[in-house]
Amino acid sequence: MTALELHELRKTYRSRGRPAVDAVRGLDLKLESGELLGLLGPSGCGKSTTLRMIAGLETVTGGDILVGGASVVRRPAQDRNIGVAFENYALYPPLTVAENLAFGLKARGGRARRDIARKVAEIAERVDLTGILGARPAGLSSGQKQRVSLARALVREPDVLLLDEPLSHLDAAQRDTTRRELKRIQRDLGHTTILVTHDQEEALSLADRIAVMKDGVVQQLGTPFEVYDSPASTFVADFVGEPAINLLPGIATDDGQHARLSATVRIALPVPVAAGRSVVVGIRPEDLELTGAEGLPARVVAHEPLLESGIATLALDGVERHLVVLTDPEVRLAHDDLVRVTPGLTHVFDAETGDSLP
Repeated sequence: MTALELHELRKTYRSRGRPAVDAVRGLDLKLESGELLGLLGPSGCGKSTTLRMIAGLETVTGGDILVGGASVVRRPAQDRNIGVAFENYALYPPLTVAENLAFGLKARGGRARRDIARKVAEIAERVDLTGILGARPAGLSSGQKQRVSLARALVREPDVLLLDEPLSHLDAAQRDTTRRELKRIQRDLGHTTILVTHDQEEALSLADRIAVMKDGVVQQLGTPFEVYDSPASTFVADFVGEPAINLLPGIATDDGQHARLSATVRIALPVPVAAGRSVVVGIRPEDLELTGAEGLPARVVAHEPLLESGIATLALDGVERHLVVLTDPEVRLAHDDLVRVTPGLTHVFDAETGDSLP
């Protein structure tokens, strides 16, 4: 069942004396019941604006928003039954955790005090807040504040749950723990959820599908594996993955089977390309292997041993851009060492448009 649908959703900001800014341009998305969709992209790409339009916090310039098949675009925010956990937590400082959780339920009316208390206790137990229900936000850690914000969104039993950069203010250890908790809670409760984030690790680990956005447009929509293994453009390939993918400009050879990166360096292409066409070859660092006698000759520029693995930066003869390679943990390399490297899986993109070539 389709739980949320965005149809040709648009948002244009207009200001007197300034050009109009198209923040979101004709967005089409469908979420099935219980699905978690990651809206992933850099700052200014339109992902938070999209979330705010769904929540009713931004007016819609054009298009429609359907929840459970019914349009909500003309309904005020309080009538949409959409839960939002904000990036800045948005907690009420004078109120206790329990009072923060109960606030929305009381404001909407129609519930007995005992029913509200029961609901608050249930959500507090699920999100591990039972021990701090009497505390106030000022005395909470960042991780606890984030859980309170999430619990406040969940307590209303929303039709759709919106998470706006939920882990951005947490340190690395808190982020890992909270990410696992968030995934467990979403799976247990089965809420249809949109996660807005600029963190590709967050999106890859949490989302059922990812919509990668740029300049108000979805560049690619797919599962984490599809987006990572088959990027639709150089933008998607470069934005998703750590360390970042190697993107190497080249020219297709006469046989169309290779790309010439320099006078002496050629790399096999995954699909035939018209001779002389300008292309960009993409190779992820983990898809390159240091080999013995075979492979492309390269010079070590730097090597970072990171215990679980290593990152080697290599220079290929006549190739302007360096090559980043993920190495085994036992590998030790010094500056100016000569090595050979063999590409595995490669991707090829049109140099002018950045689009993946079929």
